[in-house]
Amino acid sequence: MKNRLLLICISLFAVTALHAQAPAGTYYQKTNGKKGRELKTAFYEIIKNPSVVHYDTLWNAYNLSDPRTFDGEEGTYIWDMYSGISRYPLYTYPHGTGAGNTEGVKGIQREHSMVKKWFNPTDAPASGSKTYSDVRPMYSDIVHVIPTDAVCNNNRNDLCYGEIEDEQVDWWSANNFCKKSKQGGCATPGWAEQVANSAKTRVFEPNDEYKGDLARIYFYMATCYEPGYLSWIPLRDGDKKKTGEQMVLSDNHCGTWTSDMFNLSSDDAYQPFAPWALDMLMKWSKQDPVSQKEIDRNEVIWQTQGNRNPFVDYPGLENYIWGDKADVAFEYGGDPAGEEPTSTNCEVALNKTTLDVDWSETENLRDFWTRTPISFEKNGITFTYSYGMEGKSLYADENEIRLYNYNTLTLTAHNTELTRVEFTIPGQNHESKTLVASVGNMEDNVWTGTASEVTFASNYVSSTKSGGVSKYYYLELSNAVITVASPSGIEDMLRTISTDNRIYNLMGVPVDEGQLRPGIYIKNGKKFIIK
Repeated sequence: MKNRLLLICISLFAVTALHAQAPAGTYYQKTNGKKGRELKTAFYEIIKNPSVVHYDTLWNAYNLSDPRTFDGEEGTYIWDMYSGISRYPLYTYPHGTGAGNTEGVKGIQREHSMVKKWFNPTDAPASGSKTYSDVRPMYSDIVHVIPTDAVCNNNRNDLCYGEIEDEQVDWWSANNFCKKSKQGGCATPGWAEQVANSAKTRVFEPNDEYKGDLARIYFYMATCYEPGYLSWIPLRDGDKKKTGEQMVLSDNHCGTWTSDMFNLSSDDAYQPFAPWALDMLMKWSKQDPVSQKEIDRNEVIWQTQGNRNPFVDYPGLENYIWGDKADVAFEYGGDPAGEEPTSTNCEVALNKTTLDVDWSETENLRDFWTRTPISFEKNGITFTYSYGMEGKSLYADENEIRLYNYNTLTLTAHNTELTRVEFTIPGQNHESKTLVASVGNMEDNVWTGTASEVTFASNYVSSTKSGGVSKYYYLELSNAVITVASPSGIEDMLRTISTDNRIYNLMGVPVDEGQLRPGIYIKNGKKFIIK
């Protein structure tokens, strides 16, 4: 108990400096001054669409994200949050292999702390044209896919997290590190009243040392996967053989996941958890503050998939989103953003000079583990070049950038909307490769539509063998001509309707407040954005 109190005191002392753990610059700037629901969505816009590695590559990623040493022991091991005795050397047991069925011996596994069987089950049945592994990028998001002992992981299975009275425990991990109930052992307040057939529902209780870690992982998942994240849908032939993939902008989110931990009677993505689960997770996060382990892991995640867990960067952030500070304006800790410029028409060369990145040491290919996106601005338009989900290569030279499988190029307009983008696509591109967009229409390398943000990618086509070497085809992009919605006449209209409570579109036409689609609107002389 004394050691536990000492740990808490040390952790609380560290909290005062944890804001500095956020990346330098303006990564979280757009959250400044936001509250509650609006704040959560602002964080979503920043951390969405992570450039996750392939599921099989997680074994390599764990070497960077989850190393651990023990006092008095030689060697570096994989950090296991479900077992207090496991000692698995880095990448020695990549597929859960090992002798016997004893904890600490059987091997290590990739554990979906947010259980994969909960992923949008109506869209991804266990059999048929789609599987749970098709629900990506969540399937290999390293924030929540953690390494765990195989025996402990199998005992967790697909159970909710919960709290268990000791007399109700029917399985303990070694040294009573984690415990599980099979028949009604959950003692979490609200469980019995809110969960159907709760007397026969099993739960899994992690160790106190990691309850806060897991709570902050769940907060991240509920934030990162609000409606509107990019995903890739498999294309299959009549025999259900995968022939490729298509990028889509999905409307799925945590509220559609099935589990007693979620409020299944609501599809509101703002707060998708069941009341008992949210109360428990909020309590866990407070009782087990952010640790150095989480801070170090978050830094590696920033490098390996280009986003961060803001609930690690900002201890107590959950209170500003769902708790007693939801009406308090959030301060992100850096300089407040100035007035956002309005985007204008422009023409942009797409090459490594424009990207302002020196890739000479890697012959124009980025380091696979340096997956943070590359961004620049032109005429008030933000361009973001990214690996995309599971992308393996990112390339730019003096003449062009290339969209390999899953690579993405995102254009974001400010205070207006994109209406047309014309690309120059030189070179001998493979005939199966075409440019696809997350919204709007593509035809002959020209995109048309009305959107404040649009993401472009090369449609995924499985690699083929050429001379015995896998070849990944790509599209070359060397130039883009961008047209935005004309702001002419808006200022006069703003003066005219400055005291008008009705909502107008940018053409000055009144619109129904209950039927607003994504776009820019005007009310009381001020513009606002619906995303």
